[in-house]
Amino acid sequence: MADSTGHAVVTGGSSGIGLAVVGRLLGRGIDVTVLDTRPIAARPGPPGDAALREYLVDVTDEKAVSEALDDATEQAGTVPGLLVTSHGIRGEFAPALDLDLAAFRRVYDVHVTGTLVAARSLVRCLERASGGTSPGGSVVTVSSTTAYGGWANQADYGVAKAAIRQLTQNLAVEWAPQGIRVNGVAPGHTLTPMVQEMIDQGYDIAATEARTPLGRLCTPDEMAAAIEFLLLDATFSTGVCMPVDGGWTAVGK
Repeated sequence: MADSTGHAVVTGGSSGIGLAVVGRLLGRGIDVTVLDTRPIAARPGPPGDAALREYLVDVTDEKAVSEALDDATEQAGTVPGLLVTSHGIRGEFAPALDLDLAAFRRVYDVHVTGTLVAARSLVRCLERASGGTSPGGSVVTVSSTTAYGGWANQADYGVAKAAIRQLTQNLAVEWAPQGIRVNGVAPGHTLTPMVQEMIDQGYDIAATEARTPLGRLCTPDEMAAAIEFLLLDATFSTGVCMPVDGGWTAVGK
């Protein structure tokens, strides 16, 4: 097998932050395998030699994820050693008393279970390929600024994102002896299709921009740049969850 750092997996890579990550990794000559429930509309970034593969799977389905990674390994000729878990869905943005429990479980399952499934599927794939030796690797999860402090109407999405932040630290400690780094980003408001949908439905973006010290929303590519740094360049960082929020968390509530 070739160097595993030349093959990355991006969950939720068909749009938004995930798609921007895909474009940056392809630009660095890294093969990318995308796991998502929707197809990519067009290859991001400039054309190059790096391969882009995509599998339509639900990231909470461990069997489907494992089979996709096995097939991607066979197709690429190298086991993936890099992972970005950028998948996600919206919460209800409703009071805790009004939350539908089935919807609550789905939000938690997609964000938290899906992150764990993707991460451990990758590590198991690495272990099989390395014969049980320390394989090395790097994982970046995607939490949120809603993981910091309490928020009204965020008892589903905010709680799930806080759990991802904790999971990131747990996996970082467990997998450090194997040379696997696990870090995360906590995005502030980023102009993704999901946020644009909120704006179209009446979300007060002007108030958010006024509350943010840098005075604007993040772009998907700016968020992807932070993820790229943690994934590839921050070689002595693990267990970090880095806010990328234009100073939002620095202000406090």
